Amino acid sequence: MTDLPDMRARYEHALSEVAEMKRALAERARHVAELEERLMRQVGEGAARRGSRRRPAVAEPTESDLARAVAAADAEKALAQAERELLDERERNIRRVERELAGLRVQLEKEWRRLKGSAPPPQPAEPQPETEPPPPTPLPQPPSEPELEPAATTRRRTTRRR
Repeated sequence: MTDLPDMRARYEHALSEVAEMKRALAERARHVAELEERLMRQVGEGAARRGSRRRPAVAEPTESDLARAVAAADAEKALAQAERELLDERERNIRRVERELAGLRVQLEKEWRRLKGSAPPPQPAEPQPETEPPPPTPLPQPPSEPELEPAATTRRRTTRRR
């Protein structure tokens, strides 16, 4: 049979790798979104400047700056897609290991049932009585009113000294 602790360790390791890849992918996606937003702002500002008659003192981004920004965003997007594919592959591997573990669990349960069925039934440690024990004796009930009279009427003992 396969070494179950080793499979569990592989499974947990794959889960941690997937979590790390998801975190990195989310970080890259944020970065790409920031680059796209900055690029769109620059394009919008450039279009607005071209439409106005006076030129602001701020330097307008050149075509090469915009091209570099687009290329950087495309590279980030391609990298994010590649990481996503790798993440999908890892998740497929995790599902495959989960199915394998489930199959092994079923096989183990069948083996246990088979061994349990061939073994003699366990004998009780203490012999069971044939009749039920009597119910417990109830506790005496306290009196409804305290009896003070007998204590007050008792005779006092006197001792003689010799």
